[in-house]
Amino acid sequence: MGRYFLGSVVCLACVCEALRAGEQGPLCLENSRVGLSLDRRTGTLVALANKLTGEVYQVSGDTFAVESAAFRLDFPEVKLASLQRRGDAVTARYEGGGMTVEATYAIRGDYPFVEKRLTLTSGRAYGLKKVVLSRPTFSAAGLRIVAYRHPKLGLNRGAEPTCTYFGRTAKGGLFTGVEMSFDSSSAQGQEVVLAYSPNLKVAAGEKLASEPVYFGVYRRGPLDKEEKDLPLPSESQAMVAMTSTLLPPQNRRLGPLMCGWWSETFHGPYRAPAHVEHDMRSIDFAVACGIDIISDAHTWAGETEKVNALKDDEKLQFDPLTLKLAEDARSKGVRLLMWTSMGSSDPWSSRGRPFRPDMPDWRMPPRPGTCFGYRPAYDWLVRITLEAIDAGRYGAWCMDGDFFGEPGFGGGPGYNGAKGPHGEPAEPWVHPARCQSTVHDHLSPDINWICQRHLIDLAGLIRKRYPDAYLFCCRPAMDLGVWALPYLDACFTVNEWASLEGIPGMGPQPKNVLLGDKIRHWSRIRVHQHFFPHYLDSPLVFDAPKSMSKRDWTSEKIDYIMLSALSCSPNQTYYLPSQAGIPAADKREIKKWLDWGRKNIDYLMVRKDLPDWPAANKVDGSAHIAGNSGLVFLFNPNKTPLAGQFALTEESIGLKGNGPFQIIQEYPLSSQTTKTAAGQTVRWEVPPQTAVVLRVQ
Repeated sequence: MGRYFLGSVVCLACVCEALRAGEQGPLCLENSRVGLSLDRRTGTLVALANKLTGEVYQVSGDTFAVESAAFRLDFPEVKLASLQRRGDAVTARYEGGGMTVEATYAIRGDYPFVEKRLTLTSGRAYGLKKVVLSRPTFSAAGLRIVAYRHPKLGLNRGAEPTCTYFGRTAKGGLFTGVEMSFDSSSAQGQEVVLAYSPNLKVAAGEKLASEPVYFGVYRRGPLDKEEKDLPLPSESQAMVAMTSTLLPPQNRRLGPLMCGWWSETFHGPYRAPAHVEHDMRSIDFAVACGIDIISDAHTWAGETEKVNALKDDEKLQFDPLTLKLAEDARSKGVRLLMWTSMGSSDPWSSRGRPFRPDMPDWRMPPRPGTCFGYRPAYDWLVRITLEAIDAGRYGAWCMDGDFFGEPGFGGGPGYNGAKGPHGEPAEPWVHPARCQSTVHDHLSPDINWICQRHLIDLAGLIRKRYPDAYLFCCRPAMDLGVWALPYLDACFTVNEWASLEGIPGMGPQPKNVLLGDKIRHWSRIRVHQHFFPHYLDSPLVFDAPKSMSKRDWTSEKIDYIMLSALSCSPNQTYYLPSQAGIPAADKREIKKWLDWGRKNIDYLMVRKDLPDWPAANKVDGSAHIAGNSGLVFLFNPNKTPLAGQFALTEESIGLKGNGPFQIIQEYPLSSQTTKTAAGQTVRWEVPPQTAVVLRVQ
């Protein structure tokens, strides 16, 4: 083992020397963790250096292909016109077949990954069917390619989730994929074909930037153990580190959101002052709980009929009652969330209609909805969305509802009998987007790519115009996966039903303990299996109100469920009986923890999970460390006392510094404290069905 590692280092040193060579040698991009070598004759990637392990992965076939309706352009048909380096990026420019193709490789700071993006320009109009971004074949001692598709819940009817390809070796490996859902990638042996299918009509001279490809490296860790259809912990950690870099927090603040639909706000349009006064009481309830974001219970603020009737360039005008509620929320420091839709004005009720009755060509046959992939329809929808946000001066926005044309609910919970890991119905909601129109700017009925691109672009336009706004997504983004989330503050959880099936083998539990365990379980799925930065998740807190679930509110163990949610993400979604009410002490308890979360927001923005998941006879938890101080949460869902443990190291909890460190039990309030050196393992007893908060300093 020692001789092999030394040999790898020597090999890497030789390669890096070659990477720095003059015009005769390869062109190099590198930092302290990753290096890539580009062939000066072809402009293609020929080696990827993993400086974390001392390995070098040889690469062949990093070529592209463009398939259109009228022609196909393969790599041998183009010539390298230029190869230029600017800072941390290299661009290879190719010409041939009437097209110019630019391939740009970029490295970001000292992060262990590289991105590649193609830009296509043609002198003639064409229909772009498919783009092969790269088809690398990787080779290294013991390298094995493993395909991992994510997310796995929420997809049916032929939908293919995102795929990441891991190249595993004994010491570490590489990872690669396309930064989009519904890609067209595949693998055979050591070859990976990274591709996607735009199915788009492109104008002459139009520059079309492709979706990026990522190439990253990682080092194996002590917890790595292969499980069928799952990434290794070290692979998950590397992927989340990359997605956190590419999708950083938009705002560093707590984001507690009360879902109006599930929290007894008024579901119908505002027809009388009493309807608005009803929702003003819900706003007062939320403020008493410390919640400062409320989602509207109806799309377009209930102005469905006005949206249905819009024609030509008519502007959306809100009713005074609608504006009265928006002003009331602002006066109380609450961000009222404008909920818009994309295929019909309200996909959740019979009031909904396809947009623009005067534009039948905007439809997406055979479905009645408006085609979100058709540029004129999309441009119009952008305009009225911005008008709606402006009209009420809304401080938050959400997209939810019509699945690129599906008429809501896609078959209902448990469709096809699918079950989640706790026996609850799995939600197979996202369907491939299809439109049979022959007059739209898509080549075929497959409009997955253009719909995703429009959804991301819409969020980007709103973010640019309202940088401080709270941007939230439900469907379809919550099921499309991590690459659907640029510009957002948070995305609703995949576990949205708050059903009362607990952890297997646990036995009866207080409701808020059971739901707290589910919060932590599903949040780990989001992070470790779907590669979400934890701050983009918005876990569901509490059961649905009795008026909607027939289950009573319970005051028991509110601290447990609140700490479960805060430990998972700085963003949360709340179901609460805002009209029926809860005891005043419970509102104070919720507000206490949200105020505590605001004071500790810098710690909640980072998270490192302890090894054990919520399970019988286990204590699970997470560390939230910034530098040499922070918080550790420990959860014991069992009926007997158990000890949790963690090491005072960077690898275990993200702790830096030489210590000594003091550990204080901040909650439940205790005189228990300990002082110990860096590197030591700490064991801490946790009472039954209790959440403990430790402060490390």
